[in-house]
Amino acid sequence: MEALIERSAFIGLDGRAWFYGGAESPPPSVMLEAVAAYVRNRANGPLGRIQNGEVEQACRDNLAALLEGRPEQIALMSSASEAISMIAASCRFGQGDNVVVHDLEFPSGVLPWLHLKSSGVEVRVVANRGWRVTAEDLLAAVDANTRIVVTSHVSYMSGVRIDYRSLYRELSKTKTLLLVDATQSLGVVPVSVNDADFVVASSYKWLMAGHGGGVLAVNPRRTELFEPRYVGWRSVEDMFSDTRFEHFRFYRDARRFETGYPSYPTLYAMKASTDLLLSVGIGRIAAHVLELGGRLIRDMKRIGFEPMTPEQPEWRAGNISFVCPDGERLADELQRQGTYVWGGDGRLRASIHLYNNSDDVAKLVSQLAVLADRSAS
Repeated sequence: MEALIERSAFIGLDGRAWFYGGAESPPPSVMLEAVAAYVRNRANGPLGRIQNGEVEQACRDNLAALLEGRPEQIALMSSASEAISMIAASCRFGQGDNVVVHDLEFPSGVLPWLHLKSSGVEVRVVANRGWRVTAEDLLAAVDANTRIVVTSHVSYMSGVRIDYRSLYRELSKTKTLLLVDATQSLGVVPVSVNDADFVVASSYKWLMAGHGGGVLAVNPRRTELFEPRYVGWRSVEDMFSDTRFEHFRFYRDARRFETGYPSYPTLYAMKASTDLLLSVGIGRIAAHVLELGGRLIRDMKRIGFEPMTPEQPEWRAGNISFVCPDGERLADELQRQGTYVWGGDGRLRASIHLYNNSDDVAKLVSQLAVLADRSAS
């Protein structure tokens, strides 16, 4: 099975098998020209600001297309963590209110809510069952005092894909909001802002751009009156109005969550990388990673590794995790052999994207078979 794009389109893939995209993607070659274009435009002074704005809008358009939304629903942040923290700080909690999370969630999706416990907010943690969390599991923890449910679309830990669409169908009948972290899915499987109240993502993993960028997509269906607790000059409709020392008006769209300039080098890179993703097509990318992931799970089971990620395609995306008490050591060994995976927390994780192929899978499995035999002897 061939990669969906020539490996020469990336820097760092020569002679390497890159299964590290859940942490860092290999940089697309177009990133070099994109960042260089930012520097050149910066030298154009006032014209450069216009050029930055054009790239920013094009990037916003691409992200909206990936999220099945509209450009005005997209806020450009510094990170997914910033976006989650902003939402947490902006929720109007009362005494006895609660937040529902689960134990397969990345720390950035948990910490902002734990910080609110001192204010009387209860944080309910739903336990996984066999490395899975279902929409029904999360709904069982929701009551009349639940203000928001927070879940990743795809778990960084087990690779399980959570059915947030079914979750939102039920939550939309209540006053409970839904925040979905699509950091481990946006760019590799379909994601829709129409099936959540907020969707956040990072720029440097599956979106294949640089660090310093975060995405916040806002569904106005139930959040039209949701206002951030902090504000900057980019948040307001007219920062230089005659009454600017008396009052202000937030933008009505997602721009109200932006406080200052974004990281333009990152936006230039993300515009280029999302051009690439959209040209290939998320449907094709999803089919590719699901087929390769299924092959990897079957081959790894054959050599004795227990998968944490379900084999059923509807339950997974690009992250494939395996129970592995010495995962960190094996990841270090594989790195020395030119194969990049993530190891730690009692697991080994291989992340499959459009640049991976059957040879990568065969290389990883054969290397691990040798390492496993060596450990057994």
